[in-house]
Amino acid sequence: MKKTLVLIASLAFRYSTNAQTILGDCTDLSGDCLYYVQDNVIVSNADKKKGFTFSPSVNMKNGQLVCTGIIAQMVNIGSCCEKNSLILLLDDGSKIMLKSWNKFNCEGDAYFSLTKDEVQLLREHKMVKAQLQNGYSYESFQNDIPVKNQDYFIRFLQDVDANKYTPVKD
Repeated sequence: MKKTLVLIASLAFRYSTNAQTILGDCTDLSGDCLYYVQDNVIVSNADKKKGFTFSPSVNMKNGQLVCTGIIAQMVNIGSCCEKNSLILLLDDGSKIMLKSWNKFNCEGDAYFSLTKDEVQLLREHKMVKAQLQNGYSYESFQNDIPVKNQDYFIRFLQDVDANKYTPVKD
């Protein structure tokens, strides 16, 4: 039920060309922060009870925000997860195939790293379909990405390049 509410709450997705906030989780004693955005892409079934959300993860390198990965949150795709896979189908027919690197968890969290080439593909091409497979239960879910979100990474990366995001440490 909690995960369903999270998915429903995420449906309040809004994208604005105004300055956005990127939150930094700076709880690591090393002083490093993991930055993440509040807006996300939602891939769900018609009744919004199964699916997943995903958004970019961002690091600060030499004073610049850099997209280094994707954070996904699964809803009703198995209860615990590890070794998950995310496939993004792009509008030119190419695919980005990712494996999660985080440890086993029962929160539905999956973290994926992106190479520079994969970020470049997301910068240039719309996402049309996404599939997430739970590597623990092998359950999966796929669906079309809503038209309004297909250029999510194109817009996000343009805004990062134009310094429209303000990093805020938690």
